[in-house]
Amino acid sequence: MRFTHPLLEINVPFQYQIRNGENNTKLDIPSTTSVRKNNDGVASKSHSKRRISRQSEEGDDKKKYKMSDLSAGQKYVGSGAMVVTPSDTAAHENAQGSSNSGYSMQPLRSPDEDDSNNREDSEEKESGTQPVMLLSAAQQVLGNGNGSESSEQVASTSMAIAPASGTQQQQQPCETNASDVSAVEETLPLSPLASPGLSTSCEQEDQTEDEVVKDNHTINANHTNNTNHNNNNVHKGNNIAVYQAYTNEVFSMVRNELPHQCYKNLLFQLVSNLSRNELSDLGTLIKDNLKRDFVTSLPLEVSLKILTNLSFTDIVQCLRTCKNWNKLIDSTPYLWKQMLISESFVSKDKFAKYSQTLLKKYPHIRREEDGYQLDFLEKCRELKNWYNPNFVPQRTTLRGHTINVVTCLQFEDDYVITGADDKVIRVYDANQKQFLLELAGHDGGVWALKYDEGGILVSGSTDRSVRVWDIKRRCCTHVFKGHTSTVRCLDIVEYKGVKYIVTGSRDHTLHVWKLPREPAVSDQTYPIIHNTPEENPYFVGVLRGHMDSVRTVSGHGNIVISGSYDNNLMVWDIAQMHCLYVLSGHSNRIYSTIYDHKRSRCISASMDSTIKVWDLQNIWNNGTCTVIRNNITPCTKITGSMSTLQGHTALVGLLRLSDKFLVSGGADGFLRCWDSNDYSRQFAYHNMSAITTFYLSDNLLVSGSESQFNVYNLRSGRLVHSNILGDADQIWSVNFKGRILVAAVEKDSQSYVEILDFGVAQSTNISTTPRSATTTVSSDDASPW
Repeated sequence: MRFTHPLLEINVPFQYQIRNGENNTKLDIPSTTSVRKNNDGVASKSHSKRRISRQSEEGDDKKKYKMSDLSAGQKYVGSGAMVVTPSDTAAHENAQGSSNSGYSMQPLRSPDEDDSNNREDSEEKESGTQPVMLLSAAQQVLGNGNGSESSEQVASTSMAIAPASGTQQQQQPCETNASDVSAVEETLPLSPLASPGLSTSCEQEDQTEDEVVKDNHTINANHTNNTNHNNNNVHKGNNIAVYQAYTNEVFSMVRNELPHQCYKNLLFQLVSNLSRNELSDLGTLIKDNLKRDFVTSLPLEVSLKILTNLSFTDIVQCLRTCKNWNKLIDSTPYLWKQMLISESFVSKDKFAKYSQTLLKKYPHIRREEDGYQLDFLEKCRELKNWYNPNFVPQRTTLRGHTINVVTCLQFEDDYVITGADDKVIRVYDANQKQFLLELAGHDGGVWALKYDEGGILVSGSTDRSVRVWDIKRRCCTHVFKGHTSTVRCLDIVEYKGVKYIVTGSRDHTLHVWKLPREPAVSDQTYPIIHNTPEENPYFVGVLRGHMDSVRTVSGHGNIVISGSYDNNLMVWDIAQMHCLYVLSGHSNRIYSTIYDHKRSRCISASMDSTIKVWDLQNIWNNGTCTVIRNNITPCTKITGSMSTLQGHTALVGLLRLSDKFLVSGGADGFLRCWDSNDYSRQFAYHNMSAITTFYLSDNLLVSGSESQFNVYNLRSGRLVHSNILGDADQIWSVNFKGRILVAAVEKDSQSYVEILDFGVAQSTNISTTPRSATTTVSSDDASPW
């Protein structure tokens, strides 16, 4: 049965066709007929389809284009090009007397030239030195390498090949081929396998040599059998050197002297005639050499720079790629730190504080860095539950205040803290999902709360006092008096290692106090009451300038921004205790302010249904700037903002800012979002009633209003959960952190605190506790996902 080569009958692909470099058309090159031996040793002619298609047209042109020309290595580059044919060793002494050229250069005449030129060309070829064909030259070397050849003869053959190699280096490629050679594709690395036919064993060399000898009928079998064994080994070693030198010479000649398209066509022809085993070996070699582990081959800092710019989805694929990548990613805490920031699980400015909590959260780790990967993967699982509309979180309902309205809520560390008009502050443990304690002492409703680290809490009340609480001691430590009306808002800022309390009141003023720090062990009787600012060692000063109630305060460092019902905002420097800027532009009361210290901007929301952005770094980017002089220090009044964000049709009372988004909530029932950098519109969500509360991160947005509680996926912009708190009549305040979401709600004219755990699935029963209880019966534990 005749063996069929796997690729022999495949048409030459376009990229391997010989084409004209200028117009990209296929050249008319005569086809050749290859004579090969099949597996039975019988010579057979194998015709390719691409060659047969041209045979009928070549009958009259055989005199012009000899079939042997292409086999002899002729170079076709289009009409008017040159023919380059490799010369034998005798061609170094040609008729022109040139001893440096290893190849004869002849003009290639197109088929449409006159017959006289063709006859002259034919006679010139017949009378000149006949070039040695590539295949014939190879057979001559193999045929002369018999057992009786001495080492000196072999050496002389090697020396005969060497000049051709030298002259070939001096031969300049034709102008057409110069650009092709310079733009050569990247070649494969050195083969890990020896060249086929040159690394065979002694027995294989004997078989190959015997076959060649039998084909040429030039080997004497008796002489081969009588050859000395040692001489055979020397002869075979020298033969291998000759073969290697010859193949190197042939490759160099073909690679440098053929046009790039012809070279690719020749490669395809060679591959087409390989057997299946040879193709398999070649495929393995190519596949192995095409693999590039760029991550481990690059310097470590460069590899990490690449990995830190990938999303977590891409990192997962890298973990699956190979062991080296997996080991590098798994053992690099810096990479997990960057992913915690890039996936918006932790902000960059709060990362140091976050790292300190990991040793407590994961007691088995030795270093904070060891917890980055653990916590990142846990946060990914939790976020997946948030984004799953079919996931029902574990819900724990705890009794709230004695009245139905909750005025303020804080969720920091593991504490959930609520204030109301019943004059008390209630504290819950979000981790244990139970009530902890009740802080009583105010004589009026609690309208402002701010939590500081270490269990320190500051509250403002309608009784015109400010109280400092220590949750761990379960008591009030200080009472500050000085305001003459309700303390409506407050904030805590830190400047040069000192923390300050800034309170805003309906008496039109702001008071600044130092935050007291009591020693852990003290015999002092609490609370310490400071009835007047003059006798209070923690009192710093009063900021005056507003003409109506101060509704909102926000600050960072030494900069504090206040918004008032007088339609103006004031920017204060509490280190110097004076006003820097008066921001005028709103036409109605201001209900919310944000100091974006990262971008040095102020953002305000007003009853005039607009949101304004003010540039505090370059005040000339706003409206008109004028200097206001008074008896103390002058300040600058800015009339007009840098940007005005519109879309709401009613009071805008709520603002929140994350690293990516600025979100506003209005009485018109809309939640509107802008990009936090350029303030371009991102999305808008509508509720049936006025937005009473919302909270957001870069990944999630949770909002509440009358009979509506929604959770949005900010990565996709879709509503995920809308019926988790479907039994609540009113949502007063919401906050979330990690897997825990807390909400102060009203149901049946009663106040409750809902704790939703997105790390644990909900069981069927929901239990509540009476107000007087200090513990709660939570839902049955469910296995974490």
